[in-house]
Order: sequence, then structure tokens, then C-alpha cells
Amino acid sequence: KFGAQPRRLLTFALDGSAALPVTAGRDYTVHAVDDPALAIDDAAARTGQLEYETRCSGCHGRLLASAGAPAPDLRESQVALHWESFKSVVQEGLLPRLMPRFQELDDAQLRALYMYIRAGARAAHNAEAPQMAPLTTH
Repeated sequence: KFGAQPRRLLTFALDGSAALPVTAGRDYTVHAVDDPALAIDDAAARTGQLEYETRCSGCHGRLLASAGAPAPDLRESQVALHWESFKSVVQEGLLPRLMPRFQELDDAQLRALYMYIRAGARAAHNAEAPQMAPLTTH
């Protein structure tokens, strides 16, 4: 998971006898965030799936399932929860953190992408599999 890798600074002495403390196991659970008041547009979400797989999946994970690096799982993101913050980050990027700008996306493409992420987050939040059709190319 993004940012969840436990970090330790180890020092040791030759002939030392101390043992490392046990580290908590990794949490692979998706802690999706959802706004139940948001109405999901299923048609836009299906359109957004292709946009996501084309532009976002390389960093954020195929079919919204992030392996944790190099970017976070968007189903867990507070930024991707709110339309205005999502739109701002996608269009303006986070260059110091390697999130590129996607200024070429119009509002319809952004809204479709947002709907796909929100639909996936809602499905994960409700512990369901997303009900998206397989991608097809024309």
C-alpha cells in the first residue's frame, strides 16, 4: 500500500544480543472512501474506465487496484473523493510528487474518469466487485 511500508533505522553492535521487535503485518485491505450522497452515472463510469486504463493505471493500478507504488489507490484518496480537488489535481498535477498534468482533458472526460473512480470506490466500500464491463477497443 502506498506510504504504508514500515520504516526502521537499524543500528547494531558486533557481538550484540538484542532482537528486533516484531513488526505488525501488512494491511492489504482497501479502505475505500465514499460519499453516499453522490449519484453515480453508470454510463459515464464505463466511459471513464477506458480513460483510466489509458492514462492512470500505469501508476495507480489496473482496474483501480493499486499495488501501492508509485502512486496511491484512488479508491482510498480524499482528493479523488471531491470533484473540485480531483479536477484540480488531474489538470494541474503534483509535479514535485510526479503526478503529471492532464490539461488536455475536457470536463466530460474528467467527469467520466471521476465517475469510474467513485463507482470503484463505492463497490470496494460496500465490499463488492465493480460491475464494469470488460474493455473493448474499436
